[in-house]
Amino acid sequence: MIEKGTMVNNRYEVQGLIGSGGTSEVYMVIDRHIGRSLAMKVMDKRAVGALGFARSEIESLRRVKYPLFPAINDAFCENGRICIVSEYVKGESLWKICRKKGLSRDTALALAQRICEALVYLHTLKRPILYLDMKPENIIVDDAHLPHLIDFGIAGWLATRHIPVGTRGYSPPEQYSFRTPPDERADIFAFGMTYYAIRHGVPPDPDAAGALEDIRHSHILSSSERSFLEKCCALSKEDRFENTQAVLGQIRRIRSHPDRIRKITQITAVTTGIILMAAFCSEKLAQRLRENDAAASLVREATGHMADGEYTPEGIGIIKAWINSGSLSEECEQEFIFEVGVYSMLVAKDYKTAASYFDRLDRKIYPEAEDYGKLCRMQAQFSFDADEAISLTGKMFADIAKRSPSREKYENLIFIANCFENYEPDKKEGTKKALSVLDMARNEIKEHSSGELEDMKQRIDELIRVKQKRLKIRKKMVGGNNEKKISDK
Repeated sequence: MIEKGTMVNNRYEVQGLIGSGGTSEVYMVIDRHIGRSLAMKVMDKRAVGALGFARSEIESLRRVKYPLFPAINDAFCENGRICIVSEYVKGESLWKICRKKGLSRDTALALAQRICEALVYLHTLKRPILYLDMKPENIIVDDAHLPHLIDFGIAGWLATRHIPVGTRGYSPPEQYSFRTPPDERADIFAFGMTYYAIRHGVPPDPDAAGALEDIRHSHILSSSERSFLEKCCALSKEDRFENTQAVLGQIRRIRSHPDRIRKITQITAVTTGIILMAAFCSEKLAQRLRENDAAASLVREATGHMADGEYTPEGIGIIKAWINSGSLSEECEQEFIFEVGVYSMLVAKDYKTAASYFDRLDRKIYPEAEDYGKLCRMQAQFSFDADEAISLTGKMFADIAKRSPSREKYENLIFIANCFENYEPDKKEGTKKALSVLDMARNEIKEHSSGELEDMKQRIDELIRVKQKRLKIRKKMVGGNNEKKISDK
């Protein structure tokens, strides 16, 4: 162990031990040349395979240019030690965060999407990299709740030499037998087991068959999560998802179409029989299915009252009645509380009502809710400052634009577009900004969605059509007085 205060390579001052494993120790160091905190992995040069491990990790880190992997800064040998210096990720181990208590469905899915995006990056490099040691202990979650994958390179080096590698419970059966070389489906298996672990707060069964049975009979996972993990963690790699792009697409579908919203036509006679049995055996399951039914009814009824991509007063009235009925699941209720808040603020101009609905939003799902309420209160003031409102809208747009594709993201972007159009003193410029935001949203859906957000794309297309028509009218108008005569519709 290296003592605190030791200078390594006449540059790196050791601050303390971060962690240790079977082959290495990791220290936090300060680079005295630039005054920056970094992580330094140290291996005994004489240990079996140490040079191979180091070369593999250095090569991998040099090739990887992705924000969720630590960037390499330096590598050298000193006093019989191999040292690899890389970016220090401030945060906590995902295992420490989820251990015993587990994570909520929404939190786990959000993290899983980011982790899967990182795997897609590795697997689609010109010379693909297999991670081969995915588990919560190898993931650091930073202060912005982003997961960073650490400690890779060793597994890949071992795998190329047909040496059993990985962690029992997380790694697939073929990773130990080496009848066939591991491919990206090995990472898919480990990814699935990692998701199981962070949802339950316990590691998966070391026996792969036992772990798969635990997934099938889990009372914590939703039906969509169970089906998803059964395919990720199939014992035969031929039965798993073909690649990580397919896994990522499925995660996005689960996040965009939660179990609570289903079309009634999807409930077959067999499903009806299951519902009847559930009413006898499990009141909780029956209640969940009733919530799905209520949500589906609301979606059908409310979306029948839309014009130009926005809800009509009749549609909002229907939504309010459903919210007050108590028939909706909490998550579904949140989505429609947001819609009522937006309508009240930007269409009805009822800022007090809008603020009251925004105050009811869960800050974990809609972190901008406080800013929305602030905009409402600003708008209600006699001395309303449009410049301040535009500045706040721009700040929210910058935050929201960086998020991963999801229904909530595009609901927020529609709101932001309407804010730009409402608050920009130059109405023509405001409409241009609104169109720019909506174009970005539409193009992102086209690029990243596999059809699960088609209804959202259609709504955005309709809004773009309306605003393009409005912009043409505004371009023809001359002078500020004429501009004011133009209807917002």
